[in-house]
Amino acid sequence: MKILKTKELTSLQSEQINQLWNDEYPLKLKNRFSILLDDTESHNHYLIEDSEKNVIAWAVDFKKENQIRFSIIVSSIHKGSGLGGLLINKLKEENKEFYGWVIDHNNDLKSNGENYKSPMPFYMKYGFEILTDIRIDSEMITAVLIKWTSNK
Repeated sequence: MKILKTKELTSLQSEQINQLWNDEYPLKLKNRFSILLDDTESHNHYLIEDSEKNVIAWAVDFKKENQIRFSIIVSSIHKGSGLGGLLINKLKEENKEFYGWVIDHNNDLKSNGENYKSPMPFYMKYGFEILTDIRIDSEMITAVLIKWTSNK
């Protein structure tokens, strides 16, 4: 599958990513996609679309607080098909080091009533380091910071 890299999203792409966000992330984070990139710089969006131009997987890297950070979403019906790995490998090609917040428990509910499953095993498979001392613990989210660094 082809990854489309863009600095700006169309309104349709934004709507589709917001819907992915609301479908795949915990209900507590609903409609927070629009504020993800507030107070950030240098955004790069990476999109994977189906044959009808629907966004089925998305990643972004951006600069915040002197770090390159990222976020990624894969539609649940496409999980396990390798799209997440394609996006992570693309981020690795583009960045020598990057960070992300990861929910490290399975206690939150998604909008469909299912439990959100922590993607931590996925990130461990791709060589991320868990920075166990750097956490967010709020009513909205409980997460730990992860980091990937190139060994080149």
